[in-house]
Amino acid sequence: MTTHYDDEEQVENLKRWWKENWLALAVGLGIGLAGIVGWEQWKSYRTGQSEQASQIYEDMKKAVEAGKGEDAQVAGDKLLKDFAASPYATDAALLLAARAVEEGKLDDALKHLQWVSANSKDAGMQRLSRLRQARVLWAQSKPEDALKQLDGEAGEYGHLFDELRGDIKLAQGDRDAARQAYEKALKAQADKPGATELLQRKLDDLAVQS
Repeated sequence: MTTHYDDEEQVENLKRWWKENWLALAVGLGIGLAGIVGWEQWKSYRTGQSEQASQIYEDMKKAVEAGKGEDAQVAGDKLLKDFAASPYATDAALLLAARAVEEGKLDDALKHLQWVSANSKDAGMQRLSRLRQARVLWAQSKPEDALKQLDGEAGEYGHLFDELRGDIKLAQGDRDAARQAYEKALKAQADKPGATELLQRKLDDLAVQS
């Protein structure tokens, strides 16, 4: 008999607890399910965005290869505007900059490279952008501005930063600074003999001219 009453009491307690807590449980479950569904939708959206950006970039490359400059520009502009957070936008900006240089449009090239510096989250891409900005600025007869781009962390492009610094310093008539920059670049490439031939020639020319 006691067991029967105990069971009834447990049932009543359960009913009372459920009556008091069902709303919180329902809301919590709803939030949990919404979170799962929302996350899946977000992943699906991001995947779709990435695939779309990838396709636009492929179309852009094909346009460049086919010599369809206007089509390439339209595709590149769309990537920069609508898919700025995508790595394809960074690649597009670098490609647009390269095209602009080939066409002698150095201001446009600089604009695209500055976009990379401002928007890319990849440190390597930012450094590459600075290196190319320096080259464009030097081509625009702005050596001091070019040298400013070569200041700071150079990472994997250190030897290229130093070689370009040496070229600029040599053009300015600062042979000692040029030599130091070339020697630093040469040292960084010591384990890559094939990559040091030009650097060695530049150093040899400095020695002959001394």
